[in-house]
Amino acid sequence: MLQEERIYFNSGDLKLEGLYADAGSDCGVVISHPNPLMGGSMHNNVVESLGFAFFRKGYSTLRFNFRGVGRSTGVHDKGEGEKEDLAGAIACMNGRGATNIALSGYSFGAWVTAGYLQNNLPTGPVVLVAPPVSVYPFSSEALLGKIDLIVFGDKDPFCRSEDILPFSQKIEAKPVLIFQTDHFFAGKENDLIENVQKYVLDSVF
Repeated sequence: MLQEERIYFNSGDLKLEGLYADAGSDCGVVISHPNPLMGGSMHNNVVESLGFAFFRKGYSTLRFNFRGVGRSTGVHDKGEGEKEDLAGAIACMNGRGATNIALSGYSFGAWVTAGYLQNNLPTGPVVLVAPPVSVYPFSSEALLGKIDLIVFGDKDPFCRSEDILPFSQKIEAKPVLIFQTDHFFAGKENDLIENVQKYVLDSVF
C-alpha cells in the first residue's frame, strides 16, 4: 500500500479531493478515474494499480475525484469540466515540486486525459488504460505523438481490438493487449502494473 495523504486542490471555483503519495522526486503522475455515472472514483482497482506502478519507479502520485465525486464539489460535466479538473490536478503537482508530470487515465479518465492533451503538450509519459474508443470520440490528429502506451483487454466491448489498434497506429502509441481481460481488469492488476513498467517506466529510469 502507498502512504497517501488526503489533499484538496482547486479546479476553478471548485474544491477537489485527492490522495497524494510523495516519492521525494521531481517526477509525478496524475491518475484519472473511470466514469462517475457508473460508480467510478479514485477508489478503483485500476487507478490504484497505476499508482503502484508509477510510485515504485520514483514518481509521486496523485489520484483524485472529478467534480461531484466523493468529497469533490460541483457536478458531473460530461467530460468538459473534467478536463479543467485534470488541469487543476497538474497544477497541484507542479506546486508540490513535480516538473516531469506523467498522465494516466482509465476508461472515462483516459477519454478526459486525451481531451486535455488535444490542446496541451505532456511533460512526462502518458499511459491510457482501456480508452473507450468504441463508444466515445477520440481525435487521432490532435493526439499524434502525445501518448506513449495504451493497455487494453481482449474482451472489452468499449475498447475493441478492431478500433484501438488502428487508433494506436495513427497516434504512434504502443498498444499492449492483455488476454482474457475485460474492461475492468479484475485479477489482471499485476499484468497491468508489469506492462506499464516494462514499456514506459523502465525506459525512463
